[in-house]
Amino acid sequence: MIKRSLVALSLVALLGGSAVALAQDAQPKPAPGAREHGMGRMQKKLGLTDDQMTAVRAAYQKHREEQKQLRQQLSVAQKDLRQLALNGADAAALQTKTAEVQQLMGQTVALRVKVLQEIGPVLTPEQRAKFTQASFEHGHGKRGHRRAAPAQS
Repeated sequence: MIKRSLVALSLVALLGGSAVALAQDAQPKPAPGAREHGMGRMQKKLGLTDDQMTAVRAAYQKHREEQKQLRQQLSVAQKDLRQLALNGADAAALQTKTAEVQQLMGQTVALRVKVLQEIGPVLTPEQRAKFTQASFEHGHGKRGHRRAAPAQS
C-alpha cells in the first residue's frame, strides 16, 4: 500500500510540473505589458487579423478568473501533498490529497481545452497548424526552460 502511494506521489510530482506549465500557458503571470507582447507575437507569427485577435483575447479573458482560481487551488493542494508526504502522513491521507491534486489537474487541462476549442474556429487551417507547433504561446520557449544545475566537483 505504501509502495503504491509512493508511486502515485512520484507520478503526481511529475505530472504536477506539467499541469502547472499548462496552467501557466493558459494564463501567464507576467507584467500587464508583457502579456500583450505575447499576444502581439502570436498575432504576428500566425498572421491574425485584428478581428481574430479580438476573438482570441475574448476567449482567454472569458476564462481568466476560473483559470486563476484553479491555479491557486492546485498550488495549495500540491503544497499540502508535499507537506503530508514529508511529514510521514498515513497512506489514506496521501491517497486523498493525491486524488484532489489529480482532480484539479484534470480540471486545469479541461479548461485549457475549452479555451482552445473557442479559439479554433476563429483560425484558418494554416493558423491552427502554426498555433499547434508554436513555441511563442504564453510562456513556452526559452523563458519556460530551467537551466541545468552546475556540475559539482
